[in-house]
Amino acid sequence: MECILYWHDYKYLAYEKELALKEIESLIQPEDMYVEQNTIKIVLNSNSKKENLSKLTYFSRVELGDELIIPIQAKLEKIEGNGANKRQATRYSAHGIHEYKGKFNPQVVKSLLNILKMNENSNLVDPFSGSGTTLLECSLQNINAVGLDINPLAIFIANAKQTAISTDVERIEEIGETIIQTFRNQNSIRDPQVESTAREEYLLKWFPEETFLDIEKLRRIISNSGAQVENVFFVLLSNIIRDYSLQEPGDLRIRRRKSPFPEESLIDTYEKSIKKFVNNMRYSQSVTGLNLRRNTALQFDSRDLSAQEGLLETEYFDGGITSPPYATALPYIDTQRLSLVWLGLIPPNEIMSLESHLIGSREFKNAIKKEWEEKLVNNTSDLPISIHEYCSELLNSLGEADGFRRQAVPFLLYRYFADMQLMFQNLLPYFKENAPYALIVGHNHTTLGGKRFDIDTPKLLVEIANHVGWNHKDSIEFQTYRRYGMHQKNAVQFETLIILNK
Repeated sequence: MECILYWHDYKYLAYEKELALKEIESLIQPEDMYVEQNTIKIVLNSNSKKENLSKLTYFSRVELGDELIIPIQAKLEKIEGNGANKRQATRYSAHGIHEYKGKFNPQVVKSLLNILKMNENSNLVDPFSGSGTTLLECSLQNINAVGLDINPLAIFIANAKQTAISTDVERIEEIGETIIQTFRNQNSIRDPQVESTAREEYLLKWFPEETFLDIEKLRRIISNSGAQVENVFFVLLSNIIRDYSLQEPGDLRIRRRKSPFPEESLIDTYEKSIKKFVNNMRYSQSVTGLNLRRNTALQFDSRDLSAQEGLLETEYFDGGITSPPYATALPYIDTQRLSLVWLGLIPPNEIMSLESHLIGSREFKNAIKKEWEEKLVNNTSDLPISIHEYCSELLNSLGEADGFRRQAVPFLLYRYFADMQLMFQNLLPYFKENAPYALIVGHNHTTLGGKRFDIDTPKLLVEIANHVGWNHKDSIEFQTYRRYGMHQKNAVQFETLIILNK
């Protein structure tokens, strides 16, 4: 029987169509396939599972004889609509609850789950789970998954998403309306009898006092709501507080604000964000229902899983999907420090310590730099010879004109590769034999001694993975969406999907 698959109207990147073809092969196993400009025609055979047509990620509709099938993914994306710009919708379900730097495309995760043949009997891990994109996509397909991350805000957001998809939207709407009404009926006052804390003193440096009083009042109201979904409302508020802070909202670093404050009041913006989220969840719950697998994010360090003995079982995972930090990564903690402190997830004096502990962190004090210089020279971490030689080449290329940050690059990269090697080593025993592990890795570049170095991080990570026992199955180059604004110059232009197996 012949089947016709129709693309969406939005513009695809080349890798998305490549993933779509791999997904068809994995899910449908067609007898023949004909790729045309606006459609793909496939011929089903006796092994083809027709029910899997509704699981496809990148198609708007499927014609199977006289039957019209709308894939579940296409239904979910309708809430945002593709609009006049014909853009792919990525904030469906709970994905849009909070912006998170470095978050990867949910459609990629969905298609990888299909390509890697993950199903309701599978157990999956994301060792750099961030705000929980992989976990949420697994939940939407009723796949059991666990996420690991050392950023407490990432864990907080990821678990709030899981709460949202498993709570009746009418309940979420009711609580949201109560929070807003209670706020409008109360004055924002500061109790002069209560001594200020380090948390409060820190936040008052970065928020106008009136704004600080408002977000603190909302914090109390949400905490006293008596609802099990309070973290959903904390996350929705966390998503907007930086726009009302004294920090430049578009900057990843700590810089004082030069742009004007929003004209709309914080409470009006918060109310609109709640209503938008409720509408989003109402539609997605109409598509998926509430009987979804509720997955969990845990505050683990993937470099040392033995420290969490008993929570992960040996030979447990059927697969893994992740987007690890880049070498010289975004300053995740620094960027999110206002939310981290406001939510009470970390005291102000621990911000930089946690930042420096992240894989790929660019924070490097002189004492640490000296320590890693010695490790690089002696290859203390036992990295593959080719990796050690590459880092040594970067070290020998440093020139007098290179400033402090560039002087640190060879040691930062060596530390990054050493940390990633620890991750690969620690994770390997928890995978079943032949279980696949997919990583989306960004390319990097730097200039040392006046010479540009294009750092093929994916290729180097494959060498490290092979070094500790993983097999390399495939690599697919991704073109990233063009970035605009303050950081477009340093934006990653290419990523590579690496697929390993045990």
